[in-house]
Amino acid sequence: MRRRAQAGLLSVLFLGLSAGTGAIRAQTVPAAPAGPTARIPAGRTPVIPGANDVVGTVTDENAKEQVTKGEVINFLSRYPIPANENREQVYRDAVDSLINTKLLTIFLNRQKITVPPAKVDEELARLEQQLKADGRDLATALLEDNTSLDTVRKELENRIRWSEYVKSKATEAELKRYVSANRDLFYGTQVRASHILLKVDPEAPAANKEKIKQKLLAIKGQIDANTVTFAQAANKYSEDPANAGRAGGDLDYFTLSSGFIPEFTDVAFRLKKGSVSEPVETPYGYHLIQVTDRKEGRPVDFEQNKPYILNAYAGELQKNLLTEERKRAKIEVKPIPKDLFPPTAPATPAPATTKGAAPATKPGT
Repeated sequence: MRRRAQAGLLSVLFLGLSAGTGAIRAQTVPAAPAGPTARIPAGRTPVIPGANDVVGTVTDENAKEQVTKGEVINFLSRYPIPANENREQVYRDAVDSLINTKLLTIFLNRQKITVPPAKVDEELARLEQQLKADGRDLATALLEDNTSLDTVRKELENRIRWSEYVKSKATEAELKRYVSANRDLFYGTQVRASHILLKVDPEAPAANKEKIKQKLLAIKGQIDANTVTFAQAANKYSEDPANAGRAGGDLDYFTLSSGFIPEFTDVAFRLKKGSVSEPVETPYGYHLIQVTDRKEGRPVDFEQNKPYILNAYAGELQKNLLTEERKRAKIEVKPIPKDLFPPTAPATPAPATTKGAAPATKPGT
């Protein structure tokens, strides 16, 4: 139920325009004297075969942005990809994140927010100082991240433009309104919930999804008729691996900032204690959710928590903007390039065992 973890050294520079990402770490470091960085030739990037091949296009009435194969490779190089991860989904997620960046670039261009080069120099100096504190240098970091100084400067400029746009919207009154409308998030309200999951691929045909949904509705009917408890139904039907220990679907207590996917928490925090939701679709499949307890949080000091409130507000603002930009834009994504991922090494054959020896694990475990 939790969001996929993200990591990477300079990734925040390139994800800074994508919804839900955190602030660049260098912003917490005092500014160093501004000035150009001369030891990396402008525009230098490592050679990637077919780097300029277009894999995605974003077009609106006045602008067009492209996602290249090289950008996808650079993006993916910043994240560890588990061996069993679906490569097609990894590609789609990467392109989707990059498209979000392009959409917000188009939006920021329409706002006509100008950034003096000196301000970009200052932010670049902050980044260099942070890297030095970690025993690194910018030249090495750029080479490791397969990018150029020009690209970093452009991304920093976009981050500054986004910051300026947020400041124009985040008035004191607006932030207080936002806190009032999101008390559960800022007050730290907790719910304890259980769920029943029936898996279905997000890209499955509508008929397949409807079949799963109807199966969940039948299970809900049994629960509502008191012929089975929610926990009994979860132990019998749920396909969540975490319920393998027959936990009755219990997820324990969590908050809105616990890292659970928003499609799930949005419903869980609206449910009354003891009630069972209608089928809820998430990237994992369809769920029935039951809230078994709720602990109200406490009001927070506005001034003391203002940076956190501002960051959450900016994320919500960005999410809403992306939704609107996707409505007005034409988005095209090409199939995954055949050479995007290196070939998977063949599995090493297991050593021969004595005839009749039991297998190490049972089938399907």
